[in-house]
Amino acid sequence: MVHAGKPSSWGDLLSRVPYFSGLGNVTLSEVARLVRHRRYADGEVILVEGRPCEGLYFVITGQVRLIRTTETGREHVLAVLGPGTTFNDVAVLDGGPNPDGAIAVGATTVGLIPKANMTVLIDSYPELARAALKLLSSRQRTLAAIVEDLALRDVITRVARLLLGCMGRHAHIVEKAPDACAHITHQEIASMVGSVREVVQRALKELERDGAISLERGRIRLRDQDKLERYAHLGT
Repeated sequence: MVHAGKPSSWGDLLSRVPYFSGLGNVTLSEVARLVRHRRYADGEVILVEGRPCEGLYFVITGQVRLIRTTETGREHVLAVLGPGTTFNDVAVLDGGPNPDGAIAVGATTVGLIPKANMTVLIDSYPELARAALKLLSSRQRTLAAIVEDLALRDVITRVARLLLGCMGRHAHIVEKAPDACAHITHQEIASMVGSVREVVQRALKELERDGAISLERGRIRLRDQDKLERYAHLGT
């Protein structure tokens, strides 16, 4: 990880982050002075689950995966985040440790606003607190849908929903990362849908045989969205 200087358009960038989108230009400039700018290489750890919270992070470029790891070492992906999305929100708001781990996907740049500064901002700007509540409520709804999927849906349905979520056509763990499934391994898909690689492979082959997707070298391409939505049982 390396630190880098601030770009000249911090105000424009911050205005695309839900927390700060309702703030005026002068306030955005004040917030920009608080941001620490960090770059990470592919696979580099950004956050460690259970460690003390440094502050609120937001993605500038690249992608971030939020993960939980079991005692046996099995990894489950909780979210895939693209530019403009925040993470470690809960720890900032409740004062606890990092609830999840975070890993960079590809070359990734993030901004960090220290926890003490975020506390002052939330106290000073009610619109920021309202934006935080709205965002966390939306994520809670998504989490409830994912839990429902894990409990009630078979793997092929969960895979179809993930692929649609990657394209922004279904609410899922993917936020503002439309290419999240473009280059992805079967093991990574398994960690996102709560399954194992062999079962995911069979599900992908079934989707390909029916013409919903095509599997190429390290890529998954959508061929028929209607078919994929039928597998996803959307609206049911």
